[in-house]
Amino acid sequence: MRNPRRWRMGCVSPSPSASATSSRRGQIIAPDSPPSLRSYSGDSTSSPRAPAVCPEVELEARPAKRARVVPGGGGGGGGGGCVSDDDAAADGDGRDRISDLPDAILVSILSFLPFRDAARTAVLSWRWRNLFDQSLLDFNACQPFPPEEGRGCEWMIHSITDILVARPHIPIRSFRLVMYGQGVVDHLADVDLWFRALALRGVRQLDVDMLYTAPTQTLPGSLLELSSLESLRVFNCSFIHPSWTAPVLALWLPTLRTLDLSNVFTSQYILQAVISNSPSLECAKLKNITGINKIRVRSKSLVRLFGDFGYLSELVVEDAPNLEELVGISLPLGAAKVKIVFAPKLRVLGYLGKSVHLLLMHDTVFDGGIVQYRTLMSSVKTLSIQVPFSEKGHTLVVARLLKCFPCLEVLHIEPDSRSICRPVDLEDWDTETSVQCIEHSINRLVFENFAGEECQWRFLTFLLGMARALRVVDFHCLESKDWASNQLELLGYTNRASADVRFMFYKLSWPVSNLYLCHCCPHRCQKDGRVALT
Repeated sequence: MRNPRRWRMGCVSPSPSASATSSRRGQIIAPDSPPSLRSYSGDSTSSPRAPAVCPEVELEARPAKRARVVPGGGGGGGGGGCVSDDDAAADGDGRDRISDLPDAILVSILSFLPFRDAARTAVLSWRWRNLFDQSLLDFNACQPFPPEEGRGCEWMIHSITDILVARPHIPIRSFRLVMYGQGVVDHLADVDLWFRALALRGVRQLDVDMLYTAPTQTLPGSLLELSSLESLRVFNCSFIHPSWTAPVLALWLPTLRTLDLSNVFTSQYILQAVISNSPSLECAKLKNITGINKIRVRSKSLVRLFGDFGYLSELVVEDAPNLEELVGISLPLGAAKVKIVFAPKLRVLGYLGKSVHLLLMHDTVFDGGIVQYRTLMSSVKTLSIQVPFSEKGHTLVVARLLKCFPCLEVLHIEPDSRSICRPVDLEDWDTETSVQCIEHSINRLVFENFAGEECQWRFLTFLLGMARALRVVDFHCLESKDWASNQLELLGYTNRASADVRFMFYKLSWPVSNLYLCHCCPHRCQKDGRVALT
């Protein structure tokens, strides 16, 4: 048999021979010197001037199918007969079951593949090319790590550009870009072109993560042209641009609903303008934001605000009529002033602790152990506090703080780290003074990082002895099942104001007091990864 022939071509496009092409094996590879396409202007009235360039394809022909002899088969002579491979496939042998799946399932499969691997399927047939175009609805442009066969940053940049230029009318709903290393530094102009192309296609979700780039790269100003954006997630970037002025920001992203910034440098002016001038913004998550020391929240639409605010000097909620959840994970560790001026629907608040320099809630002032009660926070149903067991007078501080929330239903308790690392002076809790929420409304307690310390046990027995409406107590710990059984046995001897309390122990593989694992947030960012011990 003669050796198979080989063809090399610069672009695969639909042709009358597509059926023949689909019967051969193909692999998309990058050209030795991928062309640099800079012709895309982002103007909806103009078309790309450069021709659509597809990655180079190497195809290897296979020998023609040979018939195989089947004993007792047909052939008209009653003897042995020949059955082709096509006939055998009809009987179920060697059948292409993947292609028998519905388009929706195949597109879902392609969406889980790196875009360069998904693109390889376009050479199979007309149907597979159309499926690849459909998979771009959720464009997953992630730089492979480590680079395979020399396909690093340069290959990725040109591949993304070529795909966008070659398919100017394919809709893209979400675009996820993950790049790393120094290679991206010289290609921010390409990213700018991508944003302009995405703006014309009505992209709704944008996810940008630039890992291990030094210095931190600034996002292009064309980000503001994505007027159809509903979700924006930015990691490891500089979220600021000289062109972002007040008039521009006033018209920025009218449909944005979710903002997620992590390891981002920005300015106080930009961040406040984004929150205030996005009329549809409902959820903002801020983690490790540098360049600011104060946040003032004014938003008619904001419902949830999460962040590690320990680095701030002041957090002010001035006007947030629809704000329901405010969780600052690092608040107990910092010295921030927290002022809640107007948030009538606020129902989830945390984490609070003694180290919060000042807490102003409407007209109620809480400054350490001093409280001036004027307007109580009756709307708050879930509260997370850090109990400073290692500091003298913590029992008085916690009791006075809880009096600010008369309608509290769920209380999350986290010990300060020092009380677990070293012995502390034990204090008795005041069982004579009435605390309305403990006696009448709290029905669930959640102990974070429970280690069975004596100081934790004293607080627990104090709550159990007063909470008449209590129904469930959750313990999140790092201990074993046997340890949890021992703790459960000890709980059987405690005095309880409610006889219907259930105790649940859970083991965690990591601490829970961070932005993405906070149990007090009704809308969890990810699964809590806990295992029931009892």
